[in-house]
Amino acid sequence: MRTMLILIFAVFIVSWSSIFIRWMKDLHPLVISFYRLALSALFLLPWAFPRFKSVRIRQKRILPYMVWAGIFLALHFFFWIDSLQKTTVGNSIFLESTHPLFALLLSMFFLKEKASKAFIPALVFGLTGMYLTVHRDIYQNMEALSGDLMAVFSAFCIAAYLLFARKTKHQIDLLPYLVMVYSIAAMTLLPFIVLKGLSLIRISYFNFSLLLLLALGPSMIGHSLLNWASRRMPIYKVNMALLGEAVLATFYAAILLNEIPSLNFYIGAILILISIGLVFRIKTEVNI
Repeated sequence: MRTMLILIFAVFIVSWSSIFIRWMKDLHPLVISFYRLALSALFLLPWAFPRFKSVRIRQKRILPYMVWAGIFLALHFFFWIDSLQKTTVGNSIFLESTHPLFALLLSMFFLKEKASKAFIPALVFGLTGMYLTVHRDIYQNMEALSGDLMAVFSAFCIAAYLLFARKTKHQIDLLPYLVMVYSIAAMTLLPFIVLKGLSLIRISYFNFSLLLLLALGPSMIGHSLLNWASRRMPIYKVNMALLGEAVLATFYAAILLNEIPSLNFYIGAILILISIGLVFRIKTEVNI
């Protein structure tokens, strides 16, 4: 119960990401992604630093896992933020929310975590809900379509990123892991920022304040708690809970950005919430 409540809180915090990002529409996705990751690592460092003493020589064996986690996290943020600037918040969030399907496949192949048969109807409810929400708008123009495809790819990346949180759960404390992964992800983006000639300095006070909020809330608190939960339950459950982000973010967008969803959204949202409820009623069949 404690893990589930913390996971719900994490989803609530993460769901504000899309609003902050849309308010920074004049900033390049690479710059937003870099600052989100770099600032998160910096904010976590004071709490993580004492725990680095416990990182022993055997942790060198998990360095490749952390590198891949950082790369996938960097790709997730870049492609998802870019999608938010090319399509609606609803489309981007809901298509990015296909990650439970990717998480299920990845956990089956790499973690040998097989979901109960009861997971299938939950997944069907969730995917049906997402389809009802976005199917009318998904082909509205080619730019929006490219944003939609980016959102789907970002979904695969976040599922892969959380996979590595499970792979390393017994080998390194969470806070040092997060600082290292966030730093690796930020450094992954830096060469592309340089190649594109983007500035990391010429940022308005308004945008920088939003970057701070994005790093403190959705990244440092939200994503850190998602990693914490991923070490305590199967990643397909964590990813299914993240579907709630789609519902919350679309409501925020309707109120704050005047992106009013169609009636289909409410039907889809109900199905998604049902799917989340069904998943958390499933008894875990793996040794966590």
